[in-house]
Formats: sequence, structure tokens, C-alpha cells
Amino acid sequence: MKQDWWQGQTRFGVSPGLGRISALLSRLENPHNLYPAIHVAGTNGKGSVAAMLAAGLASQGLTVGLYVSPDMGQVNDRVIINQKPLDEAEWDVCAEIIEEAGRDLDQMPTWFETITALAFLAFGRRRVDIAVIEVGLGGRLDATNVLPPPLLSVITPIAFDHMHYLGSTIAEIAGEKAGILKSGTELVLARQPFAQAAAVIGAMADRLDVPVIEVQQRARVGPLGATLVTASGEAVVVPLYGVYQAENLDTAWTALERLSERGWVSDLGAARRALAQVQWPGRFQVLSRKPLVVVDGAHNPHGMAGLMQTLQRDPWCQYRWHVVFGVLADKSADEMLSTLGEEVAEVILTRVPSERGRDPYQLLSAVAIRSPVRVIPDPMQAVRTVRAQLTNNDALVVTGSLSLLAHLRQCGLIAYEMAIDDDKK
Repeated sequence: MKQDWWQGQTRFGVSPGLGRISALLSRLENPHNLYPAIHVAGTNGKGSVAAMLAAGLASQGLTVGLYVSPDMGQVNDRVIINQKPLDEAEWDVCAEIIEEAGRDLDQMPTWFETITALAFLAFGRRRVDIAVIEVGLGGRLDATNVLPPPLLSVITPIAFDHMHYLGSTIAEIAGEKAGILKSGTELVLARQPFAQAAAVIGAMADRLDVPVIEVQQRARVGPLGATLVTASGEAVVVPLYGVYQAENLDTAWTALERLSERGWVSDLGAARRALAQVQWPGRFQVLSRKPLVVVDGAHNPHGMAGLMQTLQRDPWCQYRWHVVFGVLADKSADEMLSTLGEEVAEVILTRVPSERGRDPYQLLSAVAIRSPVRVIPDPMQAVRTVRAQLTNNDALVVTGSLSLLAHLRQCGLIAYEMAIDDDKK
């Protein structure tokens, strides 16, 4: 794929503000205004919710754009049309158009702003009927917030994360997330782990006269994945196994029900069947079953707590879990590791291969970990070493960072598909 124009841009740079991307999109004749959108913000679960929404909408015969972040090692996986990542040829065409449009801008857009503009352009060129857009960071000043009032806004659970940019309190973080709200839209609000987050968002919605649809608890996670029973008695099943996928299914299905009332989803049965095929890599993704190897992109305390709750449930609770853990330096590693319970037999600290990766030896000396600990700095070696040592009652989970999982995917250890059945390989 064409990469030369972004060579000078740092992939991980954060510079909040809408001025740069607005100027670039203006040069592109504002492709983001050509189609209605669903805008999804939150701390955890927004990618899974966005994927479910896109699948449900595509089942209606609509051409659906889906923009998500971060990627799992291949950048075009962020820009998806009808369940397929943008192909390299179309990526290159869009990149060349953007390069020409942005050549003499007063301020160079950030890497994320450039990719966001590329997604908006690609969706416009393909004439999508609707786009599902996941916020990158926060909401108020995120590049995706150049969208006009969306068809629907969705906010998933809010917890502590990215505090250097969003604020040190739940109220401040929730205020940034609520910044996606605009007059003329409706909000589907997931159940919030912090009452203060719901209060801040509710107050913002009141000021903007945005109706709020509060998500009710209906789904649960079992052996088949997340399952919800509708008012008519039909089961909606999503084959995603993390305990947190229950609240994600609740949120996505509530949004699809509202879209049905507004005429965008005419066949909820087709949407239900589409959700049964949803795959979302890196979210309690089973790589193999003999031995059991799982990867999970939990990267903050709330996410890690959800992972540990999953490991405590049947059938996962029967295993002794070995946790390969790598984390970025700006994350609350001590709080994340404090969630580890008795189901964890061993922790193997490794390093995310990035300038932002935290030194595992420094982490070992700085954080108290209840389980036995060892350090294997190279993540590939860590996974291979631990996997080779697993016995019948042992299992491995790799977690702490989506960037860590992206590296393992690039190295060939993680497939895009959600599961590999060893008996059928």
C-alpha cells in the first residue's frame, strides 16, 4: 500500500483538535457529509458494538462503511465496507487523492486524522448508505467529531483510560466522551459502571435536547457466546465469549431496535442471523484449544476486570491460567495487574515492541503481583515458551495491549478469524 506520504507522521502522536482535519476534508469536498452515520464513543466495547451494528445494518441489504481503531497490525483493517477491509488498490487511490489535497495545508494533519479522512473519502467514493464510525480518543476533539449530527450516537461504558488527554476524573472523561453529542440526534447510552459518568452525559444530553435511550440488561454470556432474548422470545447470539460482550450486545441490539423503529432496519430476523456470524479479533479470541490459548486486548483496569471475570466463568474456570502481559507506558499497569485473581497460576511480563512499551523489568520492580512472576522481554519468545510448557489443565492468555496483539498478528501468531479448531486444522 502507498505509505510514503505518512512517513513523516508519527503513528502514535496525539494532537487533539478539529481544525486540521476540517481543512483537509474541505479540500476533499467534505465526503463525510454524503451519508448518515452512527457515531460510537466510550472507553471499552465500542469496537465490538460498532462491529455488531455494521453487521446488523449490512444484513438489510445496505452498503455499510465501518471505521474502527486501533488495527490489529494491518492499517486497512480500520476501513471496512460490507464486512471487508478496504483493498490495497482503493486504499492507494484514496491515499493519492489525500496526498494531493493536503500538500500545502498550513498545518499537517496527524496520522490518525489522515486515516480518518481516508475512511470518509473511501466511504463517499463507494457511496455507502450508512457509516458506523468509532471514536479514536475521547470524543469532543477527536477527528471523527467533524461528522454532522449523526443518525444515532452511542456511548459504551466509560472508565479510567487516557487520563493524560481526557482528565483525571470520571466526570472529566465523561465530559470528553459526551462531546460527540449534537442537537438533532439521539443517544443510546450503555449501562455505566460509574454513576457520575451517566450524570454528566445526561446533563449534556439535556442541554442539547438529545433524547436518551438507556440500555437495559438483557444479555448474558454462556458457552455459545453472548445471548439476548428479545421481547418476542427470539434469541440473539453473538459468538464472542468475553463476559463484557453481554453489555456490548445489549447496547448494539438496543441501537438496532431503535433503527428498526426509524425504518433503517426492516428485518430484525436478518439482523439477528447476521450477529450470529460476527467476528472481532483480539477480544477473548481463542487461538487454539489443545492447548487452550486466548488473546484479549484488555488495556485498562476496567477491561482487565472484565477479562478476569470471564476466566472465573465456566468453562474457562477449570484451567490454570498463565498470563503473558505487556502494556504501554501510559497505562495504569499496577491497577490492571491488581485485578489478577486465584485463577492465575503465573504472570509472564513482556514488552510491547514500541517506543511506548513499558520495560517489563521496571514493571517487575515497581508493581506488586500476587502470582509467581517471570520476565521474557520478547513477546514471540514469551508466547512460544509458555505454550510449550502447558499441560492438560493449563491455559495461556496474552493481554495488556492491543498493540501487543497487533505485533503478534504481524508475526503470524494471530489469525484474523475468531477461533481455530485444532481438531480441524
